Amino acid sequence: MELTKQQIVDELVSIAVATTDAMLAEGGFVPPPTMHMFCEDLGRQPYAGYVRARPFYPGDDAHAALETFGRVASFVNASRLVLAWEQADLQIALQRPGELLPTGLVVVDVPRVGEHVVRWNPAELVQTGTRADGCPVVEASWAPAQRIPGGRLPAPLAAALELWRSPRAWSAMEIAEAYLDMEDDGYHMAWPVRSDDEPPERWPLWRAVVEAIVTDPGQHQRSA
Repeated sequence: MELTKQQIVDELVSIAVATTDAMLAEGGFVPPPTMHMFCEDLGRQPYAGYVRARPFYPGDDAHAALETFGRVASFVNASRLVLAWEQADLQIALQRPGELLPTGLVVVDVPRVGEHVVRWNPAELVQTGTRADGCPVVEASWAPAQRIPGGRLPAPLAAALELWRSPRAWSAMEIAEAYLDMEDDGYHMAWPVRSDDEPPERWPLWRAVVEAIVTDPGQHQRSA
């Protein structure tokens, strides 16, 4: 059954909450910041895939890791993004001073043109045990979600959105180099298997490049 974009966004929120629950129970940690992408160029199935942030150090490295999201959103020519992160974990990594930070999941629905909507899913995190290897077992108690149109975004994610929204024509080589650089840096990128019957000659350029890299990683090489 095909879903509308809004239904997919709603499902992504549910998946983000379920993933956070599972990772907290597994070892007391939360998922890294993640960006889901929609692309109108893909036709009736616009969900393009997702990117999870590479490992980063607190401070400037965290800012750089998140700003890079804008590169892949740009070469995919995404028409809509959904960003997700755990609030306290990210704000600590960005080294923002202030009072004790609230815990919970932030999911932001961002159209290419128009106002974004922040979905704030507050949660109280309680350690309920410890695994044999010493990792904590944590349980999240979720409070009712809130919708905040135009809510404030962390500076590096706002910069990533600005990069995405700045018009740019990407060549096949530029897409391949950006993709491989991000892969080498430790970003996790996933592209769903598509069931459409669109012939390859009608694919958007980025999809053809990514398909070639995923199918044959040795096919694209960096220029000297």
